[in-house]
Amino acid sequence: MRLEDRITRRRQRGGTRRRLVRDLSALDPTAHPDEPTGRGPTLERILDHLDPIFDGDLPPNAHIYGPKGAGKSAVVTTLFEHLSRVVPSQQSVIYTTTRTAGAPTTSFAYIDARDASTEFALLHATLDALSEESIPSQGVGVEALRDRLARRVSYDERAVVAVDHVGEPETYEAMTAIEALEAVSPNFSVLTVGRTPLDGETAERIQSVSVPKYERHSLVDILVARASDGVARNALTHEVTSNVAAWADGDAHDALSALYGATTLAATDGADTIGAEYVDAGMDAVPEDGCSLGRVFALPDSRHHVLRAFVELDDEDTASVSAATEAIASTPTVSLSEATIRRVLYELSDLGIVRRVSERDSTDGPGRPATRPIPNFSTLAFRGLIDTNH
Repeated sequence: MRLEDRITRRRQRGGTRRRLVRDLSALDPTAHPDEPTGRGPTLERILDHLDPIFDGDLPPNAHIYGPKGAGKSAVVTTLFEHLSRVVPSQQSVIYTTTRTAGAPTTSFAYIDARDASTEFALLHATLDALSEESIPSQGVGVEALRDRLARRVSYDERAVVAVDHVGEPETYEAMTAIEALEAVSPNFSVLTVGRTPLDGETAERIQSVSVPKYERHSLVDILVARASDGVARNALTHEVTSNVAAWADGDAHDALSALYGATTLAATDGADTIGAEYVDAGMDAVPEDGCSLGRVFALPDSRHHVLRAFVELDDEDTASVSAATEAIASTPTVSLSEATIRRVLYELSDLGIVRRVSERDSTDGPGRPATRPIPNFSTLAFRGLIDTNH
């Protein structure tokens, strides 16, 4: 057969081939849907706590906690977006002869501690969320931010602030966030969100809402709903979806990470369906007790460049921190010195984003047992997300 004929047949066949991926972002484990699945009771419990706002009062401070992948962030972000639209705030109220300025209103702000990991950043992010004008990040101190925030809330304007991802290695504890905003004004109510419960006297005076891990059937529903938007119809069987849900053991983040990675592999191979071999590879790429990809993508861009090069290294190049440092330094996309790269790898290890596995029979420097650095997150999902969106 002539080459021209071969090309023609390929073009004709390609035009009729079913497209596997419809919208890969639908499977993004770092993104949250507009309507969380399987979290009705949790929504009701949080609404019960926030119920005083509908009478113009502030609810007490509270802490929401639960394991990774339990849908805490999805619930809180969605709830605060809806409350911001339906509950009158200072910006939305038009005062008339029947509504005086003395009637209190409530504003809502959602703050991600991963993006606001210091007191200054927390206060700045809160003021920015509650203000219509942009807030400068330079040339203003903490005291100035406190003063502006205190003026922003007053006797006729209150604010409920959700501070997500507290208690992580890169962020502060729940009580640090609560005390920072309490010091500004008594017209703040703080809702912190983290993985661990409060303890001691703090637990006695701060109301808590526990969010359990997903039941298997709820996790299946989540995967089916995401897959219906993300991949072609019948590309993923119910059996495969159920296997992923059983393996993830209630962790929606890990389940979606595995499915996202499996989809990228199947699409690269030109497959029409996401078979068990792709799903197995997607699950294998998710480490047990690994860190969330949200934490990874909250890192500075310079860390992303290091990690992008790191996940492409083979076993020989990751035999030790020194070997990994040298290999990453030779990557064209990384412009950091070897000393800086080594420091970054150790920092990421301290944060739990990179694991260091002991190698007993070798050393990494004089007298120091060598450690093999390995990613502590889904490498397949990370590659796909960073190449597509970052």
